Amino acid sequence: MKIAILTEGVSEFKSLPILYAQLHEKMPARSRIVQTLKVNAQPDASFPQIVAACRPSLVIASKLSDMIILLLDREQQQTCPGAIANLLEKEFMKVTSTPVRVALKDRMYENWLISDLEALKSHPKRFSFDSAVERRICPDKADSVNGLAVIKRMVKSGQYSKTEDSDRICRTAKVERIAENSRSFRHFLHVLGHDSYRKGCKLPAPAQARPRSSRRNGRRR
Repeated sequence: MKIAILTEGVSEFKSLPILYAQLHEKMPARSRIVQTLKVNAQPDASFPQIVAACRPSLVIASKLSDMIILLLDREQQQTCPGAIANLLEKEFMKVTSTPVRVALKDRMYENWLISDLEALKSHPKRFSFDSAVERRICPDKADSVNGLAVIKRMVKSGQYSKTEDSDRICRTAKVERIAENSRSFRHFLHVLGHDSYRKGCKLPAPAQARPRSSRRNGRRR
């Protein structure tokens, strides 16, 4: 299956492809992300407005791909990501025959970037954080913080650069480590058919693999 990624964010448009080689290793055989396109959609716009903004890219993507994934920031929307994705996908069905799946970053791309703290630690001259910050992110809590504010405080000197710093982080990031702390990233992996999250993405992969506890004679085993 050939997959196209549409994204409204310039930083993910430029840096997310760095992770594609890792993603391809655990995607179904012959499934590949073949192109990444930038769209001028506002995440908080109405669904018809988002679809209209994506239509030029949909035309291009449909010619080369079998499925399209739209990445959007959830930002401050209160509706649950699943509901937003489902409604948007129905809107896209009205304008294209190519399947369109929607994956929301919760709340923004920076929440994914801070999910792999080992990647940040590999750039000690650029990023620094203490155990208090680590406890806010781990385990599996990266989606619950203000990702942009957190990563800005991690920068040791100068200002955070959405393009340069995201590129820097993605070059040392590991897909499985990001997934450990971000459920919204796990949903993206689920949509891609990633081996670790093909059946579900609620919990990080190791936790999903554990058998459910059982009780015998009133005692948990």
